[in-house]
Amino acid sequence: MPSHDRRAAGRRRAWGRGPIILKLESLERRELLTATSTLPDLVNSSLLISTNTADWNDTIEVSGKVKNQGGSTTTAPFEVEIYASPVRGIDKYSDPIGEVEIPAGLAGGQSIPYQTSVQLPESPVPYVSSTGGTLYITASVNPTKTVIESNYRNNSDLGPPYDTAPLTIEAPKPADLVGTTLAVTPTDPTWGSTITVTAQITNQGSGSSPQTRALITLTPQGINYGGWTTVGIGSIIVPPLGPYQTTNLVQTFTLPAVEPLTIGSYTNFTLAMTQDADYLTNDLYPNSPTQGVGDDQALLTVTPGSTTTTTTTSTGTTSTTTTNATTATGPLPDLAADSVLVPKSTLSWGSSVQVSTEIQNLGLGSVGPFTVRFILTGASGSTTDSVFLGDATVNGLAAGANQDLTDTLTIPSRAPSGLTLNTAGYARIAVIVDPENFINETLKSNNESLSAPFVLRLPGNATTVPTSQTAGALPSVSTVAAEAQQAAKVAAAANRAARRAARIAAKHPNAAPKKLKRHAPPNDNTLVDKSVSVAKELGKLPSQVYDALKKAF
Repeated sequence: MPSHDRRAAGRRRAWGRGPIILKLESLERRELLTATSTLPDLVNSSLLISTNTADWNDTIEVSGKVKNQGGSTTTAPFEVEIYASPVRGIDKYSDPIGEVEIPAGLAGGQSIPYQTSVQLPESPVPYVSSTGGTLYITASVNPTKTVIESNYRNNSDLGPPYDTAPLTIEAPKPADLVGTTLAVTPTDPTWGSTITVTAQITNQGSGSSPQTRALITLTPQGINYGGWTTVGIGSIIVPPLGPYQTTNLVQTFTLPAVEPLTIGSYTNFTLAMTQDADYLTNDLYPNSPTQGVGDDQALLTVTPGSTTTTTTTSTGTTSTTTTNATTATGPLPDLAADSVLVPKSTLSWGSSVQVSTEIQNLGLGSVGPFTVRFILTGASGSTTDSVFLGDATVNGLAAGANQDLTDTLTIPSRAPSGLTLNTAGYARIAVIVDPENFINETLKSNNESLSAPFVLRLPGNATTVPTSQTAGALPSVSTVAAEAQQAAKVAAAANRAARRAARIAAKHPNAAPKKLKRHAPPNDNTLVDKSVSVAKELGKLPSQVYDALKKAF
């Protein structure tokens, strides 16, 4: 029989006995060979985070435990990499946010705990919503394979509660600081004299406020608050306040010795108390007093004052009263901001950028420490309804001197409440020298400077810029109930897991602990996918068998 006929007959006999099926066992489920069973096998056996809810750029605590479930001791230190991930594991969008070093000497069967602080990404991770989205904090053990192991596949992606913990991304509940009482004595001081300010401040928001600073200013009556005619005279330090808490404060202030040039010739003023002068609770710029006279404003009259000189002669005693000077008699500084340089033509919400400028003293007088403020404006450069970015301090400038200033600024990942942005647009960064007008200068109009416009994009794959919560707005009753229900579910699940572990330990006190291993993701193929897969496999059969099956079915 020719060779090709023998081969054809062999195929017919083989297929007559039915197809030969090879069953391949997953490597993950096979027992380790004796030659490799003495190697370490490192897994992250526990991962906990300090909070279940946080916002982008927040700092959280991560605590975990690494176990060596292999047969030998690690001989070198290794790392545990912490990621912020959109999935329960690690993918191309996962962002490394921290690292912990585990020392050498972890014996087989032993565990070692670790704890570290990590900062969440400044900008949103792709495919994680900034309003109730789930971000996964996940750990990867020995990512660089510093330690030789018997199994690398279980170094990550084991899932909760072993190496992953879910975190809900939400804007923090905002504080809302307002002045509820403001009084000043005396109400008719002179320049250079001391006044006493009594204030009551209440947090009317549902979120807590950190320690803040309330700015005390003078503005001529009849002129709107803000601008060069609002002069700072001091600050009140406000302690941290919980939701709906109140504090009462009393502080003395010394008025400027002479009337600042920008408010020269005025005698009737409004003393105002502006909350959160450092923009810690709300970055919408500028802040201003909003409650009115008696709450965060008070009226007073400031006069130049006078000096009485008494002269005694042989003919008697005479007294001479001299009105004090109302304006500065010596040379004054003139602070100016030069060009503002932003090295990128495109930025996004939540990103950071290094901004540089030069601060000059064009006046004849020197000046002590002062503040330089950076704010984000629209394309027009208007500083009204802008976003606070940060402050820098210059320690002083001599007459005619200048100083280069470079600062790394972070554009917030959320727009202020009430501002809806759903497209990319142009923005600019403004620099304001002495923004609270504490320095008496010959000229104020050159204290501001603007960068060139740049494109400000939406963050990540978002269709709108996330916004902060509205200050003072109470959550709905249904929201509070849902949060409480979810917290109860989490606590109940943790209790059930603890009771189950205790029962198992009591029933099998000497049982060897079960090794952790990475499980394959669930098979989500649809019926169509499975049909296509079967057809694909049938296509691999010999043509004669394939034709026969087609006729049969």
